[in-house]
Amino acid sequence: MGIVHQVVRDDTERALPYFERSLALADAAGDRLTASYALRHLGFADGLAGRPDAARERLEESTRLRREIGFGPGVAANLIVLARLAVERADREEAEALLTEATELAERTGAKGVLRWVAATREELGVG
Repeated sequence: MGIVHQVVRDDTERALPYFERSLALADAAGDRLTASYALRHLGFADGLAGRPDAARERLEESTRLRREIGFGPGVAANLIVLARLAVERADREEAEALLTEATELAERTGAKGVLRWVAATREELGVG
C-alpha cells in the first residue's frame, strides 16, 4: 500500500504509516529484504521532506542490508540515489564513485534496467 500511495498516487504522507509498519514487521521477522525496501522508501520520503541527512542514513542502511543478502541490483539502485544526494551536497567525487560502483554491480548481476538508470543519471547530473 505504501508503494501505491507514494509512487502511483504521489502521496508520500499517506504512504508513511505503511512503510513504517512494514519496517517494524520486517525487523521483527528478520526479513532484511523487506526492511531494505521500507527503508529505501522512507529515505525517499525524508528527501522529499527536505531532510537529506535522514534520507542518506536510511538509504545507507537499506544498502547495507541489501549487501548482506547479496541483492546486487538493489544495491546498485540505491547507489544511484545516494549519488544524487552526494551531488546535492556538492560532492561530485563521491557521486562518481557511487555511480561507478553501481555500474559495476549492475553489469555483474545483469541488471540492464539499472544500467540504463545509471547512464541516464550520469547524463542528467553531468557526472562522469
